[in-house]
Amino acid sequence: MRQIAAVRLAIGLAQGLALYVLYRASSAHVWPATDAFVFAPLVMVAVFVPLIALQGLGSMRMRTLGLWAGAAAILLVLLALYERSIVWPVDSAKSDANVPGAALVFFCAVWLFIAQVLVTAGDHARRIIAPYANYFDAAWKLGLQLALAALFTGVFWGVLALGAALFNLIGLTFLSDLIENAWFAFPASALAVAAGLHLSDVRHNLITGTRTIVLVLLSWLLPLMAIVTIGFLIALPFAGLNALWITNSAAALLLSCAAALVILINAAYQDGADIAARPRVLRVAMVAAALALVPLVLLSCWAIGLRVVQYGWTDTRIIAFAFLIVAACYAGGYAFAALWSRARNLRLLEITNIATSFVVIGVLIALFSPLASPTRIAVQSQVAQLKAGNIGADKFDFNWLRYDGGR
Repeated sequence: MRQIAAVRLAIGLAQGLALYVLYRASSAHVWPATDAFVFAPLVMVAVFVPLIALQGLGSMRMRTLGLWAGAAAILLVLLALYERSIVWPVDSAKSDANVPGAALVFFCAVWLFIAQVLVTAGDHARRIIAPYANYFDAAWKLGLQLALAALFTGVFWGVLALGAALFNLIGLTFLSDLIENAWFAFPASALAVAAGLHLSDVRHNLITGTRTIVLVLLSWLLPLMAIVTIGFLIALPFAGLNALWITNSAAALLLSCAAALVILINAAYQDGADIAARPRVLRVAMVAAALALVPLVLLSCWAIGLRVVQYGWTDTRIIAFAFLIVAACYAGGYAFAALWSRARNLRLLEITNIATSFVVIGVLIALFSPLASPTRIAVQSQVAQLKAGNIGADKFDFNWLRYDGGR
C-alpha cells in the first residue's frame, strides 16, 4: 500500500501542477488558453483522467486501468472539441471564453462515474457483465471515496486558514501569504484529494460502516415517498391536469420525483442479498414505488409533448427528453420486476440497473456530440417553426438564436 500511496501522491502533484499551468495561461491570456480547441480538451483531461487513475489504482488491474484511462481521455478530448466548435463565438481571443462549459463538465463527471463503476466491477469479476453485488460495492465505494476526499480537502483548507489566522495574530503573515498563492493552492488541493482517496481506500471498514448508515436512513424514507407519490396520483384526477400544466415546470418536478423514487428503491434493495428477510413494509413500499414510476413517467412524457407540439424543441426540452428516456427505462424495468416477483425478491431490478447504466452513458455522450446536440436540434426546430408560420417573425426569439444558438 505504501507504493500505491506514493504513486497516488505523485499523480495528485502532477495534476495540481498541470492545473496551475493552465490557470496561469488563462490569467495571462497566453497560449494555450487563447486557443479553445487546445485549452478546453487539456482542461477536461487534466481534471478527470488523474481522478480515474487515482481511484483505479488498487481497484483494477494496471492493463485495464491504462486502457480505460486512455479511452476516457480520447473521448473527453472529442467531446470538448465538439462543444467548443459549436459555441459562439469560437474565434474569441479571451481565454475565459475557451474553457469547457459547465454543463459539459458536470455531465462528463456523471457518465465517467458510471463508467468507472462498470469497468471496476467488470475487471474485479473478470467478466464484461459482472455480478450485481460487484456493481453495488464499486458504486458505493467510489461515491463515498469522492465524498470523503472532498470533505478531507475542505477540512485541510480549513486547518490551513485557521493556522494562518493564528500566525496573523502575532504579526506573522507568511502562512496566509502562502495559501493565497495559486502555485501553492492548486498542487496542495490536488495532493489533498489524492490523500483523501487513498486514506478512504485503505480504511475499508470506514466505507462499509458509512454505507450501511446511509442506506438504512434512506431506505426508511421510501415508505414516506411512496405514500406521497401515490397520494398525488390519486388526487390528480380530482384536481385536474390543467393545474399541473400551468406550472410550466411539471416535467421537471415529475422527473425529479421519479429520480427520488429510484434512489430510495435502490437504497432499500441494496445488493439484493436477503431481500425476502427485509421488513415487510419496505418490500411493499418498493413494489408500490416501482409501480408509481410508470404514471409519473407517462405524465412527464405528456408534459414535454405538449410543449414541443406548441412551441417546438428547445435545448432544455431536449435535455428533459433525454432524462425521460432514462426514467422510462427505470420505470419499465422496475414495474416489470414488481409485477413479476410480487415483492419476493425483485431480482429484475438488478438487470434494469445494469442495462440502464449503459443507456445513461450513451444518452449523455449523445447530448454532447453531433448525435443529439441539443443546440443543433433546437435551432433546426425553431427555424422550422418560423418558416412554417407557427411563430411570427415579431414573436420569434432572435436574441436566443444569436447568443444561445451556437454556430
